[in-house]
Amino acid sequence: MPLPVDFSQQVKSSTDIVRIIGEHVRLKKAGNNYVGLCPFHQEKTPSFSVHPTRQFYYCFGCGAKGDVFRFVMETEKLSFPESVRRVAQRSGIPIPASEPAGEQASPERRLRAALEGLHQKAQEFFRKQLQSPEAAAVREIIRKRGLTSEAVEEFGLGFAPGSGSALANFLSRQGFPPDVLEASGLVLRRDPARDPGGFFDRFRNRWMFPIIGEAGKIVAFAGRAMGSDQPKYLNSPETALYSKSHVLYNLFRARDTIRKEGSAVMVEGYMDAIAVFQAGVRNVVASCGTSLTEAQVRMLSRYGSEVVVSYDPDSAGVAATDRSLALLLEQGMSVRVLRLPGAMDPDEFIKQTGAEAYRDQLKAAQPFFRYLASRALELHGSNTPEAKLAGINFVLPFLAKVPNKLIRSELVADIAQKMDVNTGIILDSFRRAGLERRAAVHVSQQMVQIPPAEAMLVRLLLENRDACGEMSKLLEEHALMEELELQGIVSTILGMNSGGSAPDMAALSDRLDEPHQRLLAQIVFDKDARPVSLYEITSYINSLERRRLQRQRSTLRRQILEAEKLHDASRYVELLGQLDTVFRREKELDTELDTLL
Repeated sequence: MPLPVDFSQQVKSSTDIVRIIGEHVRLKKAGNNYVGLCPFHQEKTPSFSVHPTRQFYYCFGCGAKGDVFRFVMETEKLSFPESVRRVAQRSGIPIPASEPAGEQASPERRLRAALEGLHQKAQEFFRKQLQSPEAAAVREIIRKRGLTSEAVEEFGLGFAPGSGSALANFLSRQGFPPDVLEASGLVLRRDPARDPGGFFDRFRNRWMFPIIGEAGKIVAFAGRAMGSDQPKYLNSPETALYSKSHVLYNLFRARDTIRKEGSAVMVEGYMDAIAVFQAGVRNVVASCGTSLTEAQVRMLSRYGSEVVVSYDPDSAGVAATDRSLALLLEQGMSVRVLRLPGAMDPDEFIKQTGAEAYRDQLKAAQPFFRYLASRALELHGSNTPEAKLAGINFVLPFLAKVPNKLIRSELVADIAQKMDVNTGIILDSFRRAGLERRAAVHVSQQMVQIPPAEAMLVRLLLENRDACGEMSKLLEEHALMEELELQGIVSTILGMNSGGSAPDMAALSDRLDEPHQRLLAQIVFDKDARPVSLYEITSYINSLERRRLQRQRSTLRRQILEAEKLHDASRYVELLGQLDTVFRREKELDTELDTLL
């Protein structure tokens, strides 16, 4: 039976051509494209190229060319309608009702159809449970977060009750067989020795977010814990419907706006996406409980060429921003970065300042190279040639991802100016490395100087897990993490510790960028290192806070003078109170230091 006229275009726009061709050809990334040995003629040197954004392949050896359907037709000897169906099945796209069903459909197709129906029923169950007495706490959270009833309806928010098998029993009553229940990942099989054939719910006492695939069908769920339950967010496992690395949350709703504006806003969490969408920014997407992947970037690039990265401001969000930049740049995307004031994530910022304020911040998002220069200065400073070199080596791996040589040259000049890189030998090496797409500048030098106290802090955190909790409390209570030159290393160690992982060197190094890996090794292998006392570290943290308070005091005094000139009495009194709080905190620091002595 014939397929709808526009179905092939829907399949083509939703399909990852690299993944489909990659099932037949070993592809290797080359700039923005992929190359491999042509499957249509014998060759030893790759001449077969695939363009993921343009959804096109071409062989410079034999001239074979086409789209994803042509490739499947040629390699699997299928007709055009058969190739459309085959690509749709591999991409998880439901085939219209005209597709033969029942005994004529493949087992994979029957399972997918059953899972689609099951997820729809599960959604109906979770939506209904949101109105139950047990869900009162979730409804209160929704109210406090400022979500409208329209947003709740639009995003299909629901609730999973706390009882062990409420969903499993509901789905069983709907007639779904045990093998389909288990394949859905929404329920888990009980111990067969104790309860043969029994199931219990994966999601219990959680605020539920349905995840919709690119074709508009529910493919999975995310559940946010209530209270202190862990993990905070729980996602569906990988299933025949759901591959988390190939799904972007809200893309189905956002894609028409992304096409129209040529731009997408990338946020970190489900609630961030909903809050931004509700604020009128309809081109917002989020990665589904995972770091951004190459497949997600390729998917997004089919709809627009620009991305504004608006991740959370915490250390995990900053690290995620850095990782995402590399992927986006490698795919030739134009990237800007939004760092919201007040250390707030998008959801919090919109709740406190309003939708218009967030939209204004989006318009002012800075180009990625300015963000990188700022990050390099934050991490390494610029007081010495060694610090500038470390900052440059932080920036270079990102510049190396930019495919265009002319653009790289201009970016090098802009970043050099921002970082005040004017030491001849470093600047020249920076320019050459940028043009040659090298990942680091190597200048003959002594090892980079690290603040001795921070080196001792890192060693203390590596050697003493109990100290991690105490140091984390000190640094976070007084917002001192930003004061550390080794912030990236310290925050990663503390993050691993809070997540229950011992600060193993190999695991720690894997989580750091290359410059920080080098600094960590320099600290760990320092032959002159001596035992670290808690007093030394605490007094150093004390001095960091004193430095921050001094800056804050200077700022407040300047603001007080401005308020006095403007005859703003209420502002003047408010600032005096803040200045008094700073003075009292400085006195407390003196007392704390005396106690240690």
